[in-house]
Order: sequence, then structure tokens, then C-alpha cells
Amino acid sequence: MARTRKTVAAEAAAEVYEVEKRLDYGTKGTPVEVLSNHIHLSVGDDAPEKKNGNEDVWWKTATIYIYHIEFLGKPSGRPTPPGRKAPPPAPLSKPKRYELLEELYEEDETLRKYKDRIAFDGQDQLYSRVPLEEFTLFDGCWKVGKKKKAAAGGPGKKEEASPAEGLVAQITLQFASKVSLKDIYKATMSEDTEEQENKMSAPEKTALLYLMGAKFLASKDPIFQMQGNKFFIFNNKTKAIPFQVGGYLMFGFTVSLVFSKGTVMLNVINVSLPFYKHTKYLPGDPKFKENDKTRYTLMDWLIECYAKVNARGAKSKQAPTGKDLNNFLAKNMEVKNLMKGLKVYRYYINYSVDANGAPKPPKKMQAKGIFDFARESADSLKFKALPSSLTKDGKPVPGEQEITVTTTTYFAKKYGIKLKYPDVKMVSLGGKNIVPLECLTIVPGQKLKGQVYDEKTMIDFTALRPEDKFNLISNLALPSVARALNSESNGKSKKSAAKYEFLKVPSRIIDAPTVKYKDTNVAYKDAPFGTQASEGKGPNEETKGKWNLMKHQFISVAPEPYQLRAVFINDSSKAPPQSILGKLTKSVEQFAKDAGSVGVKFDVSGHPLLINDFNAPTKRRVDSPDRGRGRGRGRGRGGAGRNGFSFVYEITPGEEKLVKLLENIPPKVYVLFVLARGNDAGIYNRLKEIADLRFGVLNSCVVWDSFSKNSPQYNTNAVMKMNLKLQGTNHSLGAKDMELLTDKATGLPFLVIAADVTHYPEKDQNSIAAMVGSYEKTFSKFPGEYMLQNEPGEEIISRIGELIASRLDVYKANNNGKLPPRILFYRDGVSETQLSQVVKIEVKGLKQALRKYNGSGKKYDPPVTCVVVAKRNLVRFKPLHKNAKNAAGEEVAVQSMGNVMPGTVVDREITSPAHFDFFLQSQQVLAGTGVPCHYWCVYNENHFDSDYLQAVSHALCYIFGRSSTSVKVVAPVYYADLLCTRAAQFFKANFAMVNAEFQKQKKNKDDVIAAHKLLPPIHKNVKGLMYYI
Repeated sequence: MARTRKTVAAEAAAEVYEVEKRLDYGTKGTPVEVLSNHIHLSVGDDAPEKKNGNEDVWWKTATIYIYHIEFLGKPSGRPTPPGRKAPPPAPLSKPKRYELLEELYEEDETLRKYKDRIAFDGQDQLYSRVPLEEFTLFDGCWKVGKKKKAAAGGPGKKEEASPAEGLVAQITLQFASKVSLKDIYKATMSEDTEEQENKMSAPEKTALLYLMGAKFLASKDPIFQMQGNKFFIFNNKTKAIPFQVGGYLMFGFTVSLVFSKGTVMLNVINVSLPFYKHTKYLPGDPKFKENDKTRYTLMDWLIECYAKVNARGAKSKQAPTGKDLNNFLAKNMEVKNLMKGLKVYRYYINYSVDANGAPKPPKKMQAKGIFDFARESADSLKFKALPSSLTKDGKPVPGEQEITVTTTTYFAKKYGIKLKYPDVKMVSLGGKNIVPLECLTIVPGQKLKGQVYDEKTMIDFTALRPEDKFNLISNLALPSVARALNSESNGKSKKSAAKYEFLKVPSRIIDAPTVKYKDTNVAYKDAPFGTQASEGKGPNEETKGKWNLMKHQFISVAPEPYQLRAVFINDSSKAPPQSILGKLTKSVEQFAKDAGSVGVKFDVSGHPLLINDFNAPTKRRVDSPDRGRGRGRGRGRGGAGRNGFSFVYEITPGEEKLVKLLENIPPKVYVLFVLARGNDAGIYNRLKEIADLRFGVLNSCVVWDSFSKNSPQYNTNAVMKMNLKLQGTNHSLGAKDMELLTDKATGLPFLVIAADVTHYPEKDQNSIAAMVGSYEKTFSKFPGEYMLQNEPGEEIISRIGELIASRLDVYKANNNGKLPPRILFYRDGVSETQLSQVVKIEVKGLKQALRKYNGSGKKYDPPVTCVVVAKRNLVRFKPLHKNAKNAAGEEVAVQSMGNVMPGTVVDREITSPAHFDFFLQSQQVLAGTGVPCHYWCVYNENHFDSDYLQAVSHALCYIFGRSSTSVKVVAPVYYADLLCTRAAQFFKANFAMVNAEFQKQKKNKDDVIAAHKLLPPIHKNVKGLMYYI
């Protein structure tokens, strides 16, 4: 019977899409125990194991009250036109919300008493172990007696908040709900995937983590809470180093709650952030304990910044003068910007007396934000004051007359502070509050603002080997976790309090696949730890997942040599020295020689070209309204502005020259853009938008500083990308491993696809989805397609059917008109709480599109297996052994470079009770600690078992075409991520101009820019190629 559209629709409607349950556990590989960064919290209430005797602890029995807390900012103060409604107050920032709550804690005795039992999520939720009084109150009226109380009746009785017009801020607290922490420990043995997915985002789980954070903040040592769930303890157990100008890098920790079969665990890991330096000595310095005796002022901070900038990090032998510092501030915008908004303490103020000098209960020092630099110094700013006001007690004397004093004199007489730099400009703290830098200290725990440009220091600092990483977490985080969990042990002694240690978990190390080149293979052979490698100088275990490309040639290359045309891209209008073209010619010749060593031939007879003044389009104001409506120079586009002027975006002369070049470029030419600077995203995005999207010209970018060194390694790395764009094959899997991806019945290769989504290519703009797919037996070619999603921040690809059709077209065209017999779908980027959405929306949409694809009426419904990949996760492993016995009883290495061996699989103890998931660490870790990928098989019509999925995923980590190593995630996912990135670059390159043109032509308020203008389709010349690599 012929299948009609109605038949297909009926089949789809009858099908149930549910998340796959665990099929089995893996068995293959060398078994060995490893350490994970999990700690055991409790067995589940439904677990068959004996209970662990901690039934009465707060984190198992407490009822948590959840309150909605609303922050209302100050009205703008702008006059509202007649007939219009006043705009709502601007929302308060997260730091301001924390600040207001801290003030509330200081003033409210009840809240202060239970501070370690109340937690704030940084947005609009308050979690409390005790019932709280509902209220509405205003900034400046924090006293408990001035609260506007809720009506009698306790939680749940709500009343409307009073308007707060004209006030700084208003806070309203209203009861929302309550949860029991007991629910966390229920259903831990359940094999219902939907129930387990719900547990991952359950409110009681969130409540426990936030309340643990409140316990962390009760530490005796200074502790900073950042981004809600990151905690940084400023003591000698952490690690910190100076960073950039005025800052330091420091380690902290974060904790998450995870479930395994019959067990509730905490996952603990270190994190790092840059902070403003607020003490003279950092943790790790032998003099760290002297910070209590040494005041570190804002002036000390400025002098260190001066020394850092002027001596390139070396200590200046001579102290700067006031003139030096004033000149430094005038010229260094980075430091001035760092100081704006910086919170400081006025340490000279006595918070234990009132304005008249009478004693009062001590109050916490109030932080003030720096508005800007004042024009005056302490010597130049003079004001009138009563002589008595210059004394410490400040008591007025009858009949005294005002005198004129300098700020220098005032601080010397009033507070006994003799300024060392009275001629340096002071800072304004708002209003008439102008203070010398020497009289201020920096509030601890402020994140260093601005761009992170010293990426090397950041990478080196965070690249800890597992031994160091686990020791750091043990010393820094585990004591805090133990204190939080044991803080209310109901009279138990410290000796009987529970101890928390990292869990040992079983793992298996599976074999590496064979990697095939043109006439050679790369095959890893197991040997005991430390055995000398047969080729090379290092130990054998370090060659698993890492090989030397110089000894191999690519499997296939372009049949005819392409002409390699080097184009030097200079962003300055000033031409570089004429000699640069001669040097570039020699570098291109060396590049062609290195390319030839791996089998790729280029014709380098053409002379290099020089393009100056190339940059992203520049925005220019045009005072004449008429000019704003026309076109600017070249392809400039304008947008109407206010007050009789317009803005126009002008194409740079360099771009005009490049466009003319590409308009007339002959076939069989490969353009090599040589960038004068390699750190300008605007230039790179624009080049790719022009060459890839607009003209469909094959191209690659190299950076002159690196390219000019004529390094064979740098050149061959570039050639790997170029050969893929030329539809060549660099390497593939060996024949035996290729069988994993070949259908036995038909002999056809599987279709392996991968999809990813990237968010906010520009502010408030729709997300971008991308899909790549294989089409031939070497699995080296993964062309793809991208599209705009329907909404900003939309992760699930609801229109996935639009992406799969083109992948089927390509496969069919390259396999004699046949369609793939099986499909293996890897999905990147979704969270563990979205697994069911992937199945119910994406897999369903995929299946429906497959059934509709074959218009002949013949049924096409290949089995699909979908695996979600979480490449960013908080799980880390540490090896416990150097050797273990494999299946043949031989001693073989099970660690490398301080990390677990590539091919390490963990699918027990820390995996889901219900889901079909596993961890795989596939890469050789050259620096730091490896990050295993978390794979979740959520749909499995192919009935692949654990051993197959683990083996095929591991194998796919070895076919990433632009590397001579295995990578941390399956290559198709890596490719999908790169395609998403390239599509976002296209979007960014043209957005400002497209948006300006749209705003000029916009007729209705609700009009939106058409998707094809924001993100046009790729040029037909490169549509079927891996242009994005």
C-alpha cells in the first residue's frame, strides 16, 4: 500500500517519544579505580543499603520557606509627557540587591541571628530555614519597628506593597511556598527518566545548595560569594597570584548536587576569578599574616599599578612623585576606568559614635563607590571649618570663628593622618564627599572589571594537574563543606561528626582506534608505565591519542594544484615597510614546501598582494539629515538620528580593494589572508563574511607574527584545515574501526550528524542553530547548514527538519542515490534538565522529516540513535595507579601526564540511576586536568549497547581533521560548534549596517529585520564544503 501524507502523519501521531532508559553497562577495557571529585552525602531513603545514621541532620530534615523578594528601584525622575504613563523604575543590579540585603541584616536583629539559615539567589528568591515576617520597607528605613508588617495570620497572607515613588529603593518580601529537604532523598532508585530529570531541577535541590552557601559565608576567614554559587575564601589555603593591572587571580570553589543509583552526592570543584587587590600580601606570600598589621590604601594600590605599567611588572627602585602619579592617571585610561565604581571604605570614620560624638552601638563600615577623580588635590582644596571640628571629639566651642583649611590640614588635625601625597588628585565619592586616596581602603571581594587580556597567565594559573587540583579542593573546599553539613550536629562531638572524602569509582580504559593515513597507520600498543616509546623520546603512554604528522601523508588531496594567493591584510592606513612583501614571498614558498611534505601541492607563482586600511565598517555622524538618508562612501549605509543628524556606516578603502579583487578572482585560487594583527575579531569576521558568504572563495587566515617564523608545525596545522576545505581527506579510522560505522546489510556508511546552538550573536538577537553531517566512508567530510532560531536564547531546535533535508541530499548525491540506512545523531549544548525536550521535539521533528523526505511514496524510516553531549561539566578524575592488568593479564599503563589515560570510561557509581549515560575522557592532556565528556543516549532505535556507544564515541574523537591528536569530544560535535561560531561571525560582521538600514526604513513599532538579511545563506560555491573549519 502506498504511503500518503496522511499515513505518515498518523504514524507520527501514534508514536511515543520517551527518553531512553539504561540498556546495560560497559564491559570492555582495562579495569582500574580512579578518584572523582564527588563526595558521598547520603544514601537514598529507598536504597537497600543500611542507612548511614545521619537522619537528624538539618540537610535531611529541614523544611525550607521560599519567599519572593521584589526590589523596586528609584524612579528615573524624568518628566512624563501628558497622557503617558510613567516608565517603571530601572531594575536594581544584582550587586545592589546583595548590598541592600546586607544592610537589612545589619539592622534587623532577627535576620542577623539567623543569617546562616537564610540564603538569597541573587534574583528574586529568598530561602529560609525559619519562617520570616512579610514586609514592605524602604532604603533608609531599615529599622525593624519601621517595617510595614503583613496582616496577622503568618505566611501566606499577602498585601499590596505601598508605592515607593521618590525613594531610593523598595523591598517587598512575600511568602511563596515551602519545600522539605526530605524529598531530595526520595526515589533515588527510580528508573523513570522523567522522574530523575525532574529531580535534577527540583526546588528542594536548589534550596539545599543555597543554604549550604549561607553556611559557607559564616566562615571566620574573609569569604567572597560571586555569581551566586562560587565561593572564595581569602586565607592561606587558597592560591593567588598578581594579575593584569591592579588585580589578582584566586581560586575558590563551587558545589553542586548530583544523584546516582541509591545515592545523593556533592560534586565539588575549584573555580577561579580575578579580583581587585585589597591587601599588600596575597595568599601564599610568607608575609600573608602581616596583612592584619599593615593597612593597604587606595594610594598603595595606585602606586603598584604605576610600577606594573611603567616597569613591566618589575619593582620600581624609586617611589613615584605626586606629579608622576597625576601624569599617570591623566594618560592611563585603564586605571581610571578600573577606579570608577570601585567600592572603598573610609577607615578614618568611627562608626561607634554619632555625629555629635556620643557613643552608639558599633556599626559595620559603609562602602562607598568612586564616582570619578576630583580636579583638586588635598593641598589645593580648601574649605571653611570651625576650629573645634578639627579636633577628635569635634565638640563646638562658643564664639569660635570659621577658618580656612586645606584637606591636608583637616585630615592631619582631625584624624592624625599625615598625607604622603597631598598633591595627588583626590576621588569623589558623590556629592561633596571628596577624599584623598591615602584615606581609603578597597572593599575586599570585588571582581576585577574590564577585559581579560592576559590570557596566558589565566591559562597557566588554572592549568593544575589532577594531583594539585584535588589537593587544592581538599584543602580549600572540603573543610567548608564539612562545617556546613556538621554545623548543627545536635550535640555530637567533633570526633563523631561525619567526614567527607572524594569517592573512588570504577573505570575502564578502552583501546585506541587505529588512525589511517595514505600509506601509514598510527596504532597504539599498551605497555607498562614509563616504557620508552618505540618512536620519539617520551614514554609510551604519552603517545596514546597523540602522534607526529611529519611522518605521514594525507589520504587524499585536490587532484590539481590550486594557486595560493597571499593577501597581506593591514588594518592601518600607513603601509608597512616595502620589504614585507619580499619576506612574505619567502614565507609562502616555505609554506608550500611544508604543505608538500603531507601531500598538498600549491602553485605559488603569483606575487603576494598588500591591502592597507582594512577594518570593519566605521560609524560616522552626519550633521545633514539629507546625507544620512543616502549612501556613504563606497557601500556606506545610514540610519536616521535625532536632532537633525544621522549616522552612516562607511566601508573602509581596504574592503573596497578586497571586494574588487574577489569579484575578478579566477577559479582554482586559494586565498591566504595574512593578518598584520591576529587579535581583532572585527577584522576576522568581516574577512569571512566577504570571502565565504558573499563570494564563496576558498580562504584561510594566518597571523604574520607566527607565519613569518616559517615553522613547519604552524604551517602543517594550517594545511590540515586547507586540505579539508579542498575536499581532501587528512586521515581516517582503520578498516576494523570503520566497521563500527558501516551497515552490515547494505555496506553503506551511517549518516553521522551533530547539531549545536549558539546564543545572542548580538544583544537580544535570535539564537543560531547549525547541523553538520557525514556522507562518505572515511567520515572526514562534514559539510553543514545553519539557520536562525525563532527566539533569543532558544536552545531546542524546533525546526530541525529544515536542517536534516540538506544532509540527506548530500548523502544521496554521493552514494549512488541511496539514503543512509542508520543515523547516529550527536546533540551538543543542552542541559541535563532538557533531555526530554530533545527527544519530544528534536528527535520527533527529525523522524517526521525523514519520513516525509522520500517523495516517491516508498517508506523511508531509518533507525535513529541520539546522544546528547555535555562537554562542559564539573566532573574530574585523578588516577590512583600507574599500571593495571588488562584482559590478557598484562601490566599496562593506566595514567599519562598525571591524568587518567585517554579512553577512560566511567559508567557506574556517579552516573544516573535511570538514564543511559557515561563519562569518556578521550584526549591526551598536555596541560592541567582533563575534562571528560558526559554522553547521554536519549533515544536508541538502533539498540546500540554500552560497549558499542563507548567505542564509537571514542573512535570519533580520533577523526578531527585539523589535529594530529584525539580531541575531548566527538569530531562531529566539534564541527557543529565551529559552524555555529562561523555563522555568528557572519551575523556580527554585518549586523550594525543591516540594523541601521532597517531603523531608517522601519514603518511599524513591531517590525523586525528579516532573517535572510540578518543571516544570509552561505554562497553556493562553498555550500557543500567545510569552509567553517
